[in-house]
Amino acid sequence: MRAAMWVWAVLLIGGGAAAEPLSGTLTSAGSDTLSALFAHWSRDFARLHPDVRIQEQGLGSTSAVLALIEGAADLGPMSRPMSAEEEALFERRHGHRPARLVIAYDAVAVFVHPDNPLRTLDLAQLDGLYAAQPGCGGAPLRRWADAGADGPLAAQRILPIGRNAASGTAAFFRDRALCGAEYRADVVAWPGSGATVAAVGAQRAAIGYAPAGLVNAQVRTLALTAAHGAPVAIDAQSVRSGRYPLSRALYVYYNRVPRRALPALRTAFLAYTLSSEGQAIVAEEGFIPLAAEEAAAQRLQLE
Repeated sequence: MRAAMWVWAVLLIGGGAAAEPLSGTLTSAGSDTLSALFAHWSRDFARLHPDVRIQEQGLGSTSAVLALIEGAADLGPMSRPMSAEEEALFERRHGHRPARLVIAYDAVAVFVHPDNPLRTLDLAQLDGLYAAQPGCGGAPLRRWADAGADGPLAAQRILPIGRNAASGTAAFFRDRALCGAEYRADVVAWPGSGATVAAVGAQRAAIGYAPAGLVNAQVRTLALTAAHGAPVAIDAQSVRSGRYPLSRALYVYYNRVPRRALPALRTAFLAYTLSSEGQAIVAEEGFIPLAAEEAAAQRLQLE
């Protein structure tokens, strides 16, 4: 049944022509945040199309930009939008802007060790915790008492943990929580979100951030407060609506020459990610799927 549905989807996108069996290799390079999701999609898609091989690397969103510019990948998953400078570099090489789809929603969770008494923080406090010179006007916070913690933790120095420079999550957090300010020199930067979660879970004085779908019971997620608001926890409604302050869309970028059809394999895979089956996998991997009308609007871009 599922294979039949996908033949029908490709027929619709291809204007009704008879669909030939898909074959070939599809390459993806980009976001570590999206690595497990793309791997899941790839396994499922390859089961439907046994002659298709999908190669996927998750080295960070910046690697997607470089791979697409150099023509080293067909798809570039990113946990942040390309910057104007990155789009300009792509256009300089290829003569047109990169195409992109929104494929899911996500929230960047902020979390602490389970023994930490705090339940909420506001964005100004995050600015003070992570920025070398707070960019949003927050006061520098160096001990847990400065952030409102009491008890044995209060006198301890805060250990901020984050992601490395190639990470789209690190760039998003810097732009949204620090108003673009540089990170403190003593922020411990890990290459993967799983390592970030594990590090915070192992150290009582630590705080970290990571995609919400990758957070587990080793840590406790905090509700966040924007300016003049109430604390907001992460759920599907608060993320889709943007009420949660660190909500974001997740993207896949690709090279499409204007007024020219995409290769059939690329079209079919992207259509699959936006299907009901593909979006169910989004939820399985801990992200927020698109609403049906949003997915339909994204699929129109493949025509």
